[in-house]
Amino acid sequence: MRTGLCLDHYLNLQAPLRRGLNFAISGIVIMMASWINVAQAMSAVEITQGSFVYHRQGESEPQVAMPLNTDVQMKVSGWVNRVTVTQTFINDSDDWLNGSYLFPLPNEAAVDHMRLIVGQKVIEGQVREKEEAKKQFELAKATGQRASLVEQSRPNIFTTSVANLGPGETLVVQISYQELVKYEKGEFSLRFPMLVNPRYVPKQGGGKNNSYPSTQRMLAQLVDPSYGFGEFRAAGPKVNIEIDLDAGIALSEITSVYHDIDKQPVTNTQYLLKLAGDTPANRDFVLRWTPVSGSEPVAAIYAQQGQTHKDANSSPEDSDYALLMLIPPEVGAISAIARDLILVIDTSGSMSGEAIAQAKKAMGYALAGLGTRDSFNIIEFNSNVHALSAQSLPATAKNIGRANQFIRTLKADGGTEMGFALTRALAPGMHSAYQQNEDNSDPDSTRLKQVLFMTDGAVANERDLFSLIEEHIGHSRLFTIGIGSAPNSHFMERAAELGRGSFTYIGKLDEVQQKIESLLYKIEHPQITDIELRYGDGTIPDHWPISIADLYANEPLLVAIKMRPKIYQASASELIVSGMIGNQYWHSSLSLNERKSAAGLDLVWARKQIAALEMSKNGANQARVKKQVTALALKYHLVSQYTSLVAVESIPAKPSSVVSNNASVVQSTPFGWQPPVGYLPQTGGESRLLIMMGMILLGLGLAYLASFSLDKGAGLSMLRSLAAQKRRQTVSIKTGGDGHVSAKGLET
Repeated sequence: MRTGLCLDHYLNLQAPLRRGLNFAISGIVIMMASWINVAQAMSAVEITQGSFVYHRQGESEPQVAMPLNTDVQMKVSGWVNRVTVTQTFINDSDDWLNGSYLFPLPNEAAVDHMRLIVGQKVIEGQVREKEEAKKQFELAKATGQRASLVEQSRPNIFTTSVANLGPGETLVVQISYQELVKYEKGEFSLRFPMLVNPRYVPKQGGGKNNSYPSTQRMLAQLVDPSYGFGEFRAAGPKVNIEIDLDAGIALSEITSVYHDIDKQPVTNTQYLLKLAGDTPANRDFVLRWTPVSGSEPVAAIYAQQGQTHKDANSSPEDSDYALLMLIPPEVGAISAIARDLILVIDTSGSMSGEAIAQAKKAMGYALAGLGTRDSFNIIEFNSNVHALSAQSLPATAKNIGRANQFIRTLKADGGTEMGFALTRALAPGMHSAYQQNEDNSDPDSTRLKQVLFMTDGAVANERDLFSLIEEHIGHSRLFTIGIGSAPNSHFMERAAELGRGSFTYIGKLDEVQQKIESLLYKIEHPQITDIELRYGDGTIPDHWPISIADLYANEPLLVAIKMRPKIYQASASELIVSGMIGNQYWHSSLSLNERKSAAGLDLVWARKQIAALEMSKNGANQARVKKQVTALALKYHLVSQYTSLVAVESIPAKPSSVVSNNASVVQSTPFGWQPPVGYLPQTGGESRLLIMMGMILLGLGLAYLASFSLDKGAGLSMLRSLAAQKRRQTVSIKTGGDGHVSAKGLET
């Protein structure tokens, strides 16, 4: 009887534990069943990059229409590139759709034209103030009219929205813009961005002067873990690029740096180029072309009469527009000035993968280029800022070895607190160790501080950082180095301009040595400072940029000018450019009577003026700058922060009883990107699901084994207790006082 009582007591004690264990196992089983349902849903809908993804009203399961197609046509004429981007929205579903697509354009792109094509019908877009254009588009959406809207989300990021795309229909939006090509060290180049990276918003103070929306909000589907990433993620959206390259001079070489192209010569100065095969939009496209030796440009004036977009009030007396191109003479290297080179590297999570490898390799080459009279320091930043040393170090072999060891330990993870890093790098208190000697024995104590800032620029608070650079730059120079497949060119170029430096783009490891050596060569050579423009009679032309940045070796001077038309007798006939090379005065004159014809120069001039106005905006002049930018954009038919392009079909297409679903395009994963340490790996479309199911099954197995361990342990404990009790009872029987066995003992 006692044994039965003990066992019942034990079972009563274990009952709560068993009930909890059973509850846990049941919960895990239910969880696994729900994940299996998700797997079935995901297998039914394959979501790839570039897909048109939407949800039906009242349903949570994603629906997918056909991918977005993008075709790019470029017409390069000398220094000017006219680009048309055609976005084809295909609705391969049974639902009516409203769609949106976020995409980047070059930093200096002057977007001036848009057309909506529905079947054989072509609707020309019109520039309106942003609020007015938005209202017109939303009204068309509500009344069933097909419509499109192109807005500037950030200075180099735009959004195309389309309304009322019917089942089985195709809607085409064409966007055109104007830009100038680049020229450096005898080589022309252009860059077409294909990808918008998500940008980090600083924890403190970020965005206080920033009137643009966060890219995290604009890019909710950019790198959704459910869709996979990197090489395992489905390719897209697809981009096709065709280029009519008319250089105007004989060419010796044409190179597509990151993509394969087909080349077809037309003449020795003109070529037809095309991307080979299907190209995913996961890294920027860069094209370079080199003139035959001896035919390099030296100086030229390109001009255009009147405006590109004329209105009813246009007259022959409207202004002319010109582009001044001048390459100053190259002189020998500076020997009197030593450098304090501050190397700043971004080690945030967005730099993970190939980007951090490029940056570390670039820093190694920069250290190798230091001279014995130079000093240096290294600053790395992510969510925090760390420096190799509290002060700059002499460029000795020992210190450079220490720096290389510091670089090898760097890993990409965390946020992008760029403001703290810029403040640290530009701080006047970060002196060279040479300058700490009380006897001031350093012969090169007047070192010129040059900051090499290596980053992908994935930040959302550009305006705050621009203000910080203006406040702290002093006599230093800031050179930005764009790293990765799609760096933020708006931030990189503007930061270098404010820092009186230059911007260098490195897109793959093979380029690092050549790009860094070229940059170091450039900054070691004398810059042309205090550049000014004037007419022969001493008057100042209306030119942009109004403050011309310093020039380095082999850099061209490019200035957009608004001039009085040639019909006036008093119009200027000569333009004089002057500046300082070292301590020597330099000047050059160009005749305005020998102008070369070019188109779209008014758009370039207006875009540069708008950029300068936006850079000058602060809390005190914000309302005035908004009025100035709006007036300029409306006059020259440009998309800006305050103006948009809108096109609306006149007749409603969608029945009023039908509800349209809102769709958006799934973005690409940046080429070469790898997840930071601790990121849950995904090796396919359903890999995340499979990993979770594996973890659940493992948990079930462990719980099952644990239940056996509990039973086994409890059983052994009970047997030991019964054996001990039996021994005690046996002893009691043997030592009974009357020599008889008790009834109690016999019962037991």
